[in-house]
Amino acid sequence: MKKFNRFFIIGFMLLLVLLSLTGCIKPYNKPQLETISASQTAFLIPLEGNTKDNQASFDSVEFLESAKVATKRIRISKRWLQTGRQTWIGKWIATDRLVVVERKPESREWTNATTTGTSAKDEGIESESSESIGFIIGIGISAQIDEKDATKFLYRYNNKPLKTILDDEIRLRVESRIIEECAKRTLRKVQVQKKEILLAVKKDVVKYFRNRGINITNIGYKGALTYTSDAIQQAINKEFIADRNKAAQDKVNNMNVATAKAEAYQIKLRSSTIVDQIKLTKLQIDKIRANKWNGVYPTHYFGSGKDGLILNVGK
Repeated sequence: MKKFNRFFIIGFMLLLVLLSLTGCIKPYNKPQLETISASQTAFLIPLEGNTKDNQASFDSVEFLESAKVATKRIRISKRWLQTGRQTWIGKWIATDRLVVVERKPESREWTNATTTGTSAKDEGIESESSESIGFIIGIGISAQIDEKDATKFLYRYNNKPLKTILDDEIRLRVESRIIEECAKRTLRKVQVQKKEILLAVKKDVVKYFRNRGINITNIGYKGALTYTSDAIQQAINKEFIADRNKAAQDKVNNMNVATAKAEAYQIKLRSSTIVDQIKLTKLQIDKIRANKWNGVYPTHYFGSGKDGLILNVGK
């Protein structure tokens, strides 16, 4: 029994030693692998050395360009950080920060109808003409980040989602340019110069965001103009109907004028034909006379019968 107790005590002591030794071993440095998809551009930012520990913002485009990685699978480097008195007390921390820019296209439709647009909310762009007549314009827009512009985008926006930029900064730019262009024109000119207005807006917005790493691929109207006042809409409808009726009446008048001209031409043509026939008849008569009297016309005519008359017919 004493021998058994001795073995038990020795075993227990060995177990305590093993447990203490296990606690003195650093935890395993588990590899951290990140996969980059085809629509993404990756930047591996060093967190230690000559850079700041917390890269909340980036120093320059050149710094980011040098941190761009071409591989599609990246292993994050780590080092042991001791947090206690003993060397095995601590944790593994990353020495690099992986930043991924998503370049997939994003689209938005800003309309004032609940059944259309990206959102069910009223997102149409309100504007007004030079006469202060208010109306709402629907806009559709698409944007993406090209591979060559990923560094510029990251520097400008610190990897802010593209869809968020579309709803905030890009929308504000489009809205301000539309308001400026419409304020230069009367309502009638806004209606007939929609193409010119859109071209001016597109030229400004595309250039502005291209310099910030965003490629605006499309800007277009969504739906027709809607007016902020029902009275304005009714007046527009009334004017449209009046213009349509006038156009129809002008068409009828033009047809009547064309018909009258055609009839006048036919009358002129018939008159010319009659004159030509008269001239032809006169020539035929002259020819008969010339043949009958050998070119010498009689100067007197003697009537037939008992009481004949002598008439001086002249030449």
